[in-house]
Amino acid sequence: MTAAIFGLIGVVVGGAINFIVTALLQRRTERFDRRSAARLVRSELVRFRSLAVEATRRPPDELPQLREATPILWQSHRASLARALPDEEWELVARAYAHVDALVSVLLFEPDGTLVEWRSREARRLLIALREPVERAAVVLRDAAGVPPDQPDGMASLPEFPEEGTVAR
Repeated sequence: MTAAIFGLIGVVVGGAINFIVTALLQRRTERFDRRSAARLVRSELVRFRSLAVEATRRPPDELPQLREATPILWQSHRASLARALPDEEWELVARAYAHVDALVSVLLFEPDGTLVEWRSREARRLLIALREPVERAAVVLRDAAGVPPDQPDGMASLPEFPEEGTVAR
């Protein structure tokens, strides 16, 4: 009888240890997944911000990155961010991507790679309008990504031209 009691205690203790270790590993994995999702989506936002900055200097036709403007990283990681971010931060990021979606909706290039005049004007207007929401969302994601702030407002951590800058035609 004593052996059975010690066996039962061993099974219970072993199960508890296994549960605790599994829970800690799962929590760690979720934290790393949230951090990587925030980093990736933030990098995409910084890319859109760079295009918005450059749109004040050039017409959208001369920004070849706009031909590949689909927010793929956002589409891949938004569920993870929806779980990870508080409501106010989620709304800022979702609002920034609403601006990006509006931009993408007018980027229908002609076969020669140009935009019809009205689409070019509208794309430029949308690019300029999306800069502020994108910057605010990138600052929110900076914290979620674990990037230390360079300045109190965090804008110094947003490069003007990521990945060697814009590419002119």
